[in-house]
Amino acid sequence: MLVWASIYKSMKASQSPSHTEKLTWAKVSVEDIRKYSLLSDCSLRSVSVHKETLQCRDVNCEHMEHRLHLCTLYQNIVDSLIIASEFLCQKGATKFKPLPGWSEHAYALHAESRAAYKAWAAAGKPKSGSILESKKAANVKFKNAVRYIKRNEQTMRANSLANKLKNNDVSEFWKELKRSCISKQLLPASINGVSGDKNIVEAWRNHFSRIFNCVNSERFNLGNINYNHGMIVRADEVRLAIEKMSLNKACGPDQLSAEHMKYASCRAQVLLSLCFTGFLKHGILPDHMLSVLLVPIVKEKTGKISCIDNYRPIAMASVLSKVFEHILLERLQNFITTTENQFGFKGKLSTDLCIYALKETVSKYMRHNTSVFMCFLDASKAFDRVNHQKLFIKLQNRGVPSYLVRILHFWYSHQLMQVKWGTEVSEPFSVSNGVRQGGILSPVLFNLYLDELSVTLNDSKTGCLVGDRLVNHLIYADDLVLMSPYSAGLQQLLRACAKYGEQFDILFNPKKSVVMIAATKGDLKLNFPSFNLTNQVLEVVSKVKYLGHILRSDLCDDEDIKRQCGKLYMQANTLARNFGMCSDPVKVSLFRSFCTPLYTAHLWCNYSKVVMKKLQVAYQDAFRILMKLPRWTSASHMFVTSNIPTFHALLRLFMYKFICRLSLSANAVVRALSSLSYSDTRYSSVLFKHWSNCLYGL
Repeated sequence: MLVWASIYKSMKASQSPSHTEKLTWAKVSVEDIRKYSLLSDCSLRSVSVHKETLQCRDVNCEHMEHRLHLCTLYQNIVDSLIIASEFLCQKGATKFKPLPGWSEHAYALHAESRAAYKAWAAAGKPKSGSILESKKAANVKFKNAVRYIKRNEQTMRANSLANKLKNNDVSEFWKELKRSCISKQLLPASINGVSGDKNIVEAWRNHFSRIFNCVNSERFNLGNINYNHGMIVRADEVRLAIEKMSLNKACGPDQLSAEHMKYASCRAQVLLSLCFTGFLKHGILPDHMLSVLLVPIVKEKTGKISCIDNYRPIAMASVLSKVFEHILLERLQNFITTTENQFGFKGKLSTDLCIYALKETVSKYMRHNTSVFMCFLDASKAFDRVNHQKLFIKLQNRGVPSYLVRILHFWYSHQLMQVKWGTEVSEPFSVSNGVRQGGILSPVLFNLYLDELSVTLNDSKTGCLVGDRLVNHLIYADDLVLMSPYSAGLQQLLRACAKYGEQFDILFNPKKSVVMIAATKGDLKLNFPSFNLTNQVLEVVSKVKYLGHILRSDLCDDEDIKRQCGKLYMQANTLARNFGMCSDPVKVSLFRSFCTPLYTAHLWCNYSKVVMKKLQVAYQDAFRILMKLPRWTSASHMFVTSNIPTFHALLRLFMYKFICRLSLSANAVVRALSSLSYSDTRYSSVLFKHWSNCLYGL
């Protein structure tokens, strides 16, 4: 340990925390990780802890010295971990990325060429003689090797992927595959007519500043709070929060990554537990945890990349802020439960379950010769329009401990954002509305913000009855669909949504919201009344794309099957173009990963045989395109020999897995539709009959 301490002291004397060099943890060896852990332990030993601040029992303490000591403690922990990892940055620094086959064909020749050059330089750089000829010969060999590598780059990359797959090194296989797919996208020269990086980044700053400061919010005053045992953060809580962090992600503004925390000494967990406890007791956070860096990325590559509306921001926040959020989430879990109608951001619930609930509910009423009126509401930038003051009041009404409301209020009222465009970074700007970009708590806080609307809709006493449960709306994040067997009932639900939106600053867009009527044969010729949202008439459509699934008013699945058919051909051509030189085992793995997941295929039951046959042909053609097989190749033979499920076998697999998920689901809406203990819907369900026919031949 004394040896490592001496090494650390020498490092600290010669270096200061560097935030410019990027550390690639994937290239770090196990031995270097062990060395980093020891160095971090030595580094963290020098972090001083102000006992008076941590032992302060006044939970309403406003001493500036205490706050300064806590922020200094946090910064010292960050700097210590950065210093301990400095040797990894220097060791892994390279001026170029080696090409595939470099180590086998060019590495030794490169070393030989460098040695010959140094010998020639040491001899005074003679213009003739054996030393010069030796240097030239070594240089020619090296350049020939580089040319050979460049000519055969695709083949060598394909062989590398095949070897990794053959050796069962699945992790490295997908890492290399991901690296080969990444292409650096050039930034457009102008955005909305603004050119120049400095001007563009300022335009982005003004754009995001308008979005995150568009809601007028009154000042929230919490007052003094009482002591709560939940303020004490234990070291094992920090350890569990670190284990939940995803690796190989981008660093935050402080250049600290999840790997810094995972591989650091256990001393870091103890110091962070003291630091977080101090934050909760004093109700403050340091500036580095409050700052967020926004990077605009293109939404649709086929759209206009010079249009500001074709971008969405990704947020890069401090890793330690995410660790702290995981700890807060554990304390909030018991207070943020939402209604069963919300399917978003919940464990074991997904988009296909939400689509299933919608289609089964509508199908049940249509079987009983009753039309169903549906409205798909568009909440414009709902996540960004959350009113902070009203959010904190909702938290208080839920009984959330005051110390948690206080720390969240401090976090939201003091957060700062910057925008990065290329190498330019904008000036920071404050934020007055919206949940935190990229935050762990943001999804659950948004669910909580919408939950009162869900309760209001459930109390309206109008909608579809499934068993003894009223189902008049389904929510997945900010996607809201209303349903009722009565036109007046749907209008009542729309009025409730409009009133809630006005009260809580949620902007429902009438131009993008649509109504779809699943009408029975007897009601097709009827003239239904128009539906209004905020005094504007909503458009009535015959089909809509809901959560990626194309839903028609007659519940026919032909349109969605055609969507999947086009996607299959697109995926196959993309894979064939990028990985045509790969070996057959690699291509089979790619096909299994990218072409076999047929989204919502298990929910198709009302379709024409012709359209389903086209999808089957597309599935077979996709494999032939990727494997470069002729069209007349036997489908069953090529799938069996490659250990890939045939089309109908794949559909049966999806059905079986989904039925298992339904039987294990704890969601009340799903249980009412699928469980015989709650309703008889399953007996007459067309979808269940289709599954039985496909799986059991009944």
